[in-house]
Amino acid sequence: MAESGDRVHLERMLNLTGVRDWCMDRISIHSLSGSHDDARALTEEHMEMLRQIDSRSTLWMHIEKTT
Repeated sequence: MAESGDRVHLERMLNLTGVRDWCMDRISIHSLSGSHDDARALTEEHMEMLRQIDSRSTLWMHIEKTT
């Protein structure tokens, strides 16, 4: 059972790292293009995640399809 939990934790960490990297890329693009207000807004919106990734304190949703 612990292996399953570790796998889920790893997958979530990888997902959060991907989101953080996307945010950093967008912030860089806005800054380089002179859109400093947009870069600042994105930074402020996601500051907590950009500082430290913690999959255990992130709200996760499991969406199931219904028929």
